[in-house]
Amino acid sequence: MYNIFCLHLYKQNAMKKSITLLLIILSYSSKSQFYNQYFDGGILTPPYSSITIHIDNTSENSWQIGRPSKTLFNSANTLPKAIVTDTLNYYPINDTSTFSFAIPLTNFPWAPIALQWTQKINFDMNLDGGIVEFSNDSVTWENAGWSPYSYQFYGYNPINLNTFGCCEYGFTGTDNTWRDIWLCIDPNYGHQNDTLFFRFTSISDNINTNKEGWMIDNFQARTTVIHPVKETSQIDDIVVYPNISTGMVNIEMKKTKATDKIENIEMIDETGKVVEVFGKTFTKVVLDIKKHKPGLYYFRVTTNNKPKLFKVIYEKN
Repeated sequence: MYNIFCLHLYKQNAMKKSITLLLIILSYSSKSQFYNQYFDGGILTPPYSSITIHIDNTSENSWQIGRPSKTLFNSANTLPKAIVTDTLNYYPINDTSTFSFAIPLTNFPWAPIALQWTQKINFDMNLDGGIVEFSNDSVTWENAGWSPYSYQFYGYNPINLNTFGCCEYGFTGTDNTWRDIWLCIDPNYGHQNDTLFFRFTSISDNINTNKEGWMIDNFQARTTVIHPVKETSQIDDIVVYPNISTGMVNIEMKKTKATDKIENIEMIDETGKVVEVFGKTFTKVVLDIKKHKPGLYYFRVTTNNKPKLFKVIYEKN
């Protein structure tokens, strides 16, 4: 027997058509094992097994499991506990704090692996934030925000997934609504070994602005079958938007195979001078160009040794 849960995803931006996906989760109670961690706030019933959270054992690590007791973060999603960047205090400056866990795949069928959780965030926008990574060997890590192996990654407010600090890409800014986040991993990547690893890292700079950080609850891991009801993805292989920018430029590559990557990005001014090189990245990136003067720029994006040129007008607010 199995249960079917359906979730419709609607996504729209200026450079893409609408996408509606039907996510069908097949819960094979007799064949598969599922993993769950509600931090004592939920009931673990068969066939669920507990996800074991590993918090780096250092005095500087700000992640704590307990009852949230802050101004914004004052309650877990399911009572009484959650995992929080400090249950009582603001997150510290110059902080890099991590927790991780492993999901055994021996009882999972060959299918995309889905990790689901709920969260709230309160970071300095574009300065501090949190990144989600996954790995099939616990050595080489993939950033879920731009990895070609992220089969689906959604549920968050799009304005809160952005570049922060000098070069990180993850959750930033404030969203005090409990968001139901989904991250599905390409089975060709996930099933290369018998275990899939996940890592959550909170990162801050040297300025203290009394923010509360990251609060997470309701972890679940399972297999999924993703069926597109209606899907019209990017019209072009590469999209660069918005055409008129106030300081941030999105570049996305249509992923046709797992090895697709952007090899190089160059920012060129009206005279033809290359003013910044961003180098190799994955299939999507958000570039911060606010340090440059307003004006007309071209972005030369190279994939598979084939460059394409895109025009962007930068206007400061």
